Amino acid sequence: MSLVEELRRVLLEHPEILVEVLTARPQILYEALAKIAPWEKLATKEDVARLEGEIAALRGDVAALKNDVAVLKSDVATLKGDVATLKSDVARLESDVAVLKDEVTAVKSDVEVLKGDVATLKSDVAVLKSDVAKLEKSIGEVERRLGLRIEALGARWGVWSEEAFRAGVRELLREAGFSVERWVYFDSEGYVYGHPAEVELDVVVRDGLVFAVEITAAVKRGDLVVVRRKADLYERASGRKVDRVLIITAFIHDKNPALVEAAAGRMGIRIVKPEEAGAAGGGG
Repeated sequence: MSLVEELRRVLLEHPEILVEVLTARPQILYEALAKIAPWEKLATKEDVARLEGEIAALRGDVAALKNDVAVLKSDVATLKGDVATLKSDVARLESDVAVLKDEVTAVKSDVEVLKGDVATLKSDVAVLKSDVAKLEKSIGEVERRLGLRIEALGARWGVWSEEAFRAGVRELLREAGFSVERWVYFDSEGYVYGHPAEVELDVVVRDGLVFAVEITAAVKRGDLVVVRRKADLYERASGRKVDRVLIITAFIHDKNPALVEAAAGRMGIRIVKPEEAGAAGGGG
């Protein structure tokens, strides 16, 4: 029997010897396997460790992806909420725009109405100006006529008293269509004369206009302040606005009548006297 056959018999009868040999020399097993299959197709311990690491990394990637998916879901939910909010805002803006359009339409309508009102007002002002012009002309004519009548009264001044002159002028005013009121008021503060005293003033009314009128046969420079204060006191006490202050007189008792008239004009007082009326009449 050859040596090889003897070794084969011993190994078959005692396989434990093979186990001991492989345990002591494991490379023998790898060499045998290498002959059966290519070495690169066999996994080593390092390969297994590497695969386990890759599997662990893949598991981490999967976990990260799951987290990313959860974040994306949350972002999508947020976006949906933002879209809903935007839709609500757009709807509100559309409603506001509709309201603004209505308001603009209303304002345009109001502007048209105002234009009509302004046109009407302009027409009314034109009519009022015309009426005032007519009234001014009428008053001028009355003043002219008064001047002429006062001149006639003045011609007989020697036999007429101061009160008779006043009564005559008042009657002339009534004949001209004026309403004449005698205003008597106790000036307790002494505004007019500087001490408490009774104040008298003729108040003439026509066409809604109020005239404070001082009727005197002769006017002196010092009378102007008293007349102005009488008119002011009447406004304060009665609450009625005085449109014009007049002094109706037969003549101006001063060496410089023109200076007195100029001073009266600066104080808002108009002096009606025969000379002015006569000149006006001559010019006509």
